[in-house]
Amino acid sequence: MSATSDQLAILRYLHQRLANGDSRYCTIATIKKNTGLENSNQYLLALTDDLESAGLVITRQAYQMSGGRLFQITAAGFDAVENGNITVRLDSAAWTGRFDLSENQKSEIRRILREMRVIIETSRLSNARTANAMALIESAEKLVETPDPLWPEIMRLLRSPTLSGITGIAGLLMAFVQIVMAAAGS
Repeated sequence: MSATSDQLAILRYLHQRLANGDSRYCTIATIKKNTGLENSNQYLLALTDDLESAGLVITRQAYQMSGGRLFQITAAGFDAVENGNITVRLDSAAWTGRFDLSENQKSEIRRILREMRVIIETSRLSNARTANAMALIESAEKLVETPDPLWPEIMRLLRSPTLSGITGIAGLLMAFVQIVMAAAGS
């Protein structure tokens, strides 16, 4: 099976849940049990990250499950399955492995993270929200500097709801994703 067909299996299962009236979020274990996918949790998280980036799935952190995540299909995802028009998919196979970025690519990522800092500092956010957003950026900066960065984890940090509502961050995040995906493709 390919990452794309696995993504479709997840999306169809989440569609079926909602179509049958179950509007609760579900876990990776539930998805595995009901789709027959026997891949690692990390692989399934990477697939759902791509589906979330495409606006087809929404995730929530499950605090009671020590780092677990909960999943649900969005209205756009539901309509895409209903119409058979699922056009935006990314191949998550690249996200499941580790790869090296050139020093030039890393310096561009550092520049993007610095720009995110400036946007956060100049935004009219509450002190608490500013502190939370800056902590996410600082964590991402530290992870980028590790010898073998875990890019999916860095992306999860940067896709936090804390950052998503800040004007100007989305464009920078897309530039970040393009750099990492380019490195994954090479």
